[in-house]
Amino acid sequence: MASQNIYNDSEKRKAGVNTYRTYVKALCVRNPSLLNLDNFLTEPRAAHSDGCRVAALDFRPGIKHPITRTIVHLDNLHTELDDEASQKVWDDDKDHALQGRILIIEDLTPDLVELLGSDLEIDPLFFAMHLHTAQRNGMRQQTPEEASLPSRLLFQSYMNVSYHRAITHESMTHSGGRLLRDSALDRKLVLLPNTKIGLAQHCASIIKMKHQNGFWLGEWMPSSSLPLPVLVLHATALILVDRPISDTYWTDGRKYQESGKVHLRSQPYMGPYEDFMEPITFARNLSNALDDVREGMFRDLQYYWQRGVPPCFVSEDPSLQSLAYYLLRITAAEWTKYVSVMHNCIKQYEYQNDSLPGLEEFDTDLYELQGWRRRSLHSQRKVRAVTRQLKSWSELNPTDKSFLQPLIEDYEYICVNIEDAGHRLENMLPVVMTMVQIVDARHSFAETANISRLTVLALIFVPLSFISSLFSMNPTNAPGAPYFWVYFAVAIPVTILVFFIARPPRKDFMRACIWFKARMKEPLLSPNLQRDQHC
Repeated sequence: MASQNIYNDSEKRKAGVNTYRTYVKALCVRNPSLLNLDNFLTEPRAAHSDGCRVAALDFRPGIKHPITRTIVHLDNLHTELDDEASQKVWDDDKDHALQGRILIIEDLTPDLVELLGSDLEIDPLFFAMHLHTAQRNGMRQQTPEEASLPSRLLFQSYMNVSYHRAITHESMTHSGGRLLRDSALDRKLVLLPNTKIGLAQHCASIIKMKHQNGFWLGEWMPSSSLPLPVLVLHATALILVDRPISDTYWTDGRKYQESGKVHLRSQPYMGPYEDFMEPITFARNLSNALDDVREGMFRDLQYYWQRGVPPCFVSEDPSLQSLAYYLLRITAAEWTKYVSVMHNCIKQYEYQNDSLPGLEEFDTDLYELQGWRRRSLHSQRKVRAVTRQLKSWSELNPTDKSFLQPLIEDYEYICVNIEDAGHRLENMLPVVMTMVQIVDARHSFAETANISRLTVLALIFVPLSFISSLFSMNPTNAPGAPYFWVYFAVAIPVTILVFFIARPPRKDFMRACIWFKARMKEPLLSPNLQRDQHC
């Protein structure tokens, strides 16, 4: 779904109005970690993404579940943030006035960043941490996660959760490589070597806002003492999610170029993640459950909010932790699939003695194990960041501790599993090095045996060649001459003599000496002594 010119940056600059892009560029002087956001806003290719989808979840009093609707045209998104729309809602539905709204946005585009950031005055760090597009190789600034201390994010009204989604594919052509997903954001897909497993980079972000001027974050309600409606503030969330996995990818450095387009049929590793809610009852109509299609977080969030609101959710003024509840549960389920991939890789490096790979495969395994060490540390850091945020929420809001504690235990359990699997993969490094030495020693033994065979051949042919050169001086010893047999009579004994001198059979010679000494002693014994020994 393409956006239809949500804003016009050049017209705003001509009118003397600050744009969100110029605001971000000004902040980059003091906050270099925002450069990835500045680059994204100035990237023309990202603006042409056709995968952006927006869904709205409206909360109204007296209605148990939120009303879900899809915003078909992104041009209408501006009206969702307008005061006039607020007044219209109050006029049309006085009994069920709007309490709050959740906007779920899939595949963020620069136009949406400009619109949401300028209208809602969102901290640019929120968008920068969601992008997470800085490359490790040759990067010129820190990523927002590395540059931000926990105290900077502790009391913010937003949260960014990064995770990996494990997939399987059917081609080994791109095994061990890296591709980019078909989305406005540069999300990577890392294909593990010698397997058909890939790790797709994902990020989900949520922010809770209160605004003084717009209905989107408030509710217009009639008042008996005032002739005009009164704006009662309510909190609403903005959730940013990534596109689901598709079969179209791009090679790194050639995105949106036809030559860099890659078709890779892929699906979730071992199926979708396990549902964390109680199963539906047996007596319930199962037709909807059988037809359910699980695409990505965009659909799943709507599904879970329709099934029920999270614990401790208060529609008048929900807390950030209650708004992020389903997002965190989905992310935790995806992390368990990531741990399964790590365990699968541990099995991959359990070598059998009778089928050791070659040195080139060992080099690939060493490189991948080093990558897993770095990948494991980064994954632990991401999970610990979520755990730290949950613990701070639990301390600041003791009433929410009952439903936050299970989440904390889940993420601590995931972190322990990742750390344990990471240590096991790291401990495979000396094992692989030992196997390399064993394979190298076997190659050395094989080469020594081959050299020994060549030595034997040389010991045979050198005397023969030498004798033939001597006898070639006399024509009577040439082949066909009457004394040709003399060549063999001389060459064969000389060859045997040279061979025994160069490679004396030491063990056989020692056995022969012992046997000879024993035979020499036998006649010295009398017949009576020989009979006594036999008795």
